[in-house]
Formats: sequence, C-alpha cells, structure tokens
Amino acid sequence: MTNLDNLKNAWEGLAERDALNAILTDHSKAGGKWDVEDFLATGDAEIQTVMSHLATIGRIPNSNGAALDFGCGVGRLTQALARRFASCVGVDISQQMIQQAESLNRYAHCRYVASSAAPLPFADASFSFIYSNIVLQHVPRHFAKEYLREFVRLLAPDGILVFGVQDSFAAPDLSSRLVRIRHVVHFRSRIRVALKRGSGDMKMHCLPERIVRRAIGSAKIVDIQLTNTAAPDFNGKLVYLQQAPRTGYVGKQYCVVKG
Repeated sequence: MTNLDNLKNAWEGLAERDALNAILTDHSKAGGKWDVEDFLATGDAEIQTVMSHLATIGRIPNSNGAALDFGCGVGRLTQALARRFASCVGVDISQQMIQQAESLNRYAHCRYVASSAAPLPFADASFSFIYSNIVLQHVPRHFAKEYLREFVRLLAPDGILVFGVQDSFAAPDLSSRLVRIRHVVHFRSRIRVALKRGSGDMKMHCLPERIVRRAIGSAKIVDIQLTNTAAPDFNGKLVYLQQAPRTGYVGKQYCVVKG
C-alpha cells in the first residue's frame, strides 16, 4: 500500500466521522457542530484575502478562465472560487469528501473530481488560477513535490498558482522539540490504527523553500508570504505575518507564474 493509499484511507475515515471539523479543527465544533454557512463563509473570507493580496502585487488572475482548488474537501474554498471564475474544479483524494462537496455545490459551472493519483486528471495548461492551502502539509514530501510539478503543468501561460506549505518547524527549546517529535511519531494515532479504533491523525510534513524551488522547475516564484496556517487558532482565518513565529511551524504561501 502506497503512502497515498494510506492518506486516502485516513481522509475517508475523517470525512465519515466529521468532515467539516477534519478540515477546520475547532474542538468547540467537533461532533458535527460546525454550521455549514459559517464554515463556507471562512472559505470566502480566505479567498478574498488572497485576491486582495494578489491585487497589491499586480498578479490578478484571469476570471474568465478556470480555477482549480487542490485538496478541496467539501468545497469550502471551491465555492468561493466559483463565485469569481468562469469555471471551477475541486479535486480531492477522498471520495466521501467529494460526495459531500457535490451535495453543497451551488454552481452549475463548478464540478468536483476524486483523484488519488499524483498525475492529476486534467490537460496541460487547463487553469488560469490554481489554489491550495492547508493540504500539502499533510502530504508526504515525495508526493508533494510531484503535485507541485503537476500544478506547473496544469497552469496556463498567463496563469497564477498560489499554494501554502509548512516550510519548517522552529524549535528553539526542549519543549518545542518534543512537540515536533510527537507530531512526527504520532504514537497514540498509531495505536488507534493498530487496534482498528480509527484511521489515525493527519501528519504534518515540512517542505522547505529550497525543495519548493527545485520542484517547480522553470516556473517563477513572484511572491512569498509568511502565514498563520499552522497556528492553533487558524480556523480558516488566513493572516499574513510580518515575521516567522519563534516556535512552531513556519507557514509560507507562494505565488508562482510560468517562467
């Protein structure tokens, strides 16, 4: 069984138990307590934050083209993109996530695709805008690099790619180093899986900038922003940071165009 098979199985289990809280973890909303409208509103706010930033750096996507939401889950961001682009596609590794996304879809020009393979099922240069956030951080590095190469393949010549990753983990003291070790080992999660009491938790993977640059090849990075996407209080509220956190994960958002 490949790592992607493991990842797919984990997300299928999470989607079955509580899809919305698996995507945006809020302990006060666990057990199906997320209000769907509130949940989708976080997606609209996030996309608006991104679009406003892109406008400030002179990289406004072509709204007459197609948008791709990679790792779409139930469509939190896809629905927001559908309001801004002529067509929109959400793709996710979990069939159950896709089924729930389809049930929440409000736009005829928006569709959803389940794909558990690194080569994505779309033609070259299909999309004027590609977006992915809080997704690649859960994908093993080997496959994350493959997906980055796929994004570049799918990007139209005048297209814009925006994606977020966790660049590194700042661990200046013993306490923070122990936190990172727990995230890597996931001992309790492994026990639950071994005892068949659950599908396990999502692992956090880092993708340093030097690896990102190699993976995108001839494509050009035009902007990098520090983000709060691994902060405990993120909850869909994307914020650009002036400096990296002293401890914990260092999130980066990249804006890329074809070279």
